[in-house]
Amino acid sequence: MLSVKHLSKRFEHIEAVKDVSFHVRKGSTFAFLGTNGAGKSTVIHMIIDLLKPDAGRIKFTDGVLQEMTGVVFQSHRLDEAFTIEENLMMRAKLYGLSKKKAKKSIEELLELTDLADKRNRLYGQCSGGEKRKADIVRALIHHPQMLILDEPTTGLDAGSREEIWSMLQRLQSEQGLTIFLTTHYIEEAEHVDYVILMHEGKIEVEGTPADLRNRYAKTKLTLHTKNSDELKELLHHHQYEVEIENSKVYIQINSSKDAIPILQLVEELITDFTIREANLEHVFLEITEQIKSKVR
Repeated sequence: MLSVKHLSKRFEHIEAVKDVSFHVRKGSTFAFLGTNGAGKSTVIHMIIDLLKPDAGRIKFTDGVLQEMTGVVFQSHRLDEAFTIEENLMMRAKLYGLSKKKAKKSIEELLELTDLADKRNRLYGQCSGGEKRKADIVRALIHHPQMLILDEPTTGLDAGSREEIWSMLQRLQSEQGLTIFLTTHYIEEAEHVDYVILMHEGKIEVEGTPADLRNRYAKTKLTLHTKNSDELKELLHHHQYEVEIENSKVYIQINSSKDAIPILQLVEELITDFTIREANLEHVFLEITEQIKSKVR
């Protein structure tokens, strides 16, 4: 649906985006992950034509930008003095929708986002989560094929963030949306189809969450024992690499299932065990450590 090739952008002495290339598959959920200042929002702004790239090409494979995309920015864009429905009707008019089509579209989206009973609430009196939902409805009024979200849950509490994500998944499932988002909340990228991790304007790694976990993070088995020396000797005898810290012995494994034969082997020597599943946060920490090592 979207192809980006060799995108670059400089602001005076700062190279904000450095030769970035990627493509977004139709119907997928695609995430740009990285800390604040990584260049994620700058890429978004070039894609939606708010910034001109210094180099590179951005191409939508079907249609034109305005018809294909709906955009949700980090800051709220609706008028706080009007109700949710009044705001949405005004935005629908800007999209050129007839009153009949606008009402139908807004009604469907308010139901889908659980805002139907809040339609007459002043936008300024809405909670952060309600405002963000209304912002998303505003971006979807004209039924775009792609929804672009720049840090959609920044500033929201955990409950509101979970609600927004549940709503986005429902929208994608029911409307076949392509969703392209940026986030610095690492856990939010766990369930997307494809992830790009950016650092200081360039792509460091990319792939599916499962691929990245397999490449850069391991599940860790922690064994609690009163005799770490004997446990270490037994595990070394069976070719297991271990780390020891006080009364804990750590073993990196590929999946939780790999812990079964180890636990059967050491059952008599341990008092307890825990398994920490690999996740994207571990990937992020590993990549960050690799970047620091390069700098040193």
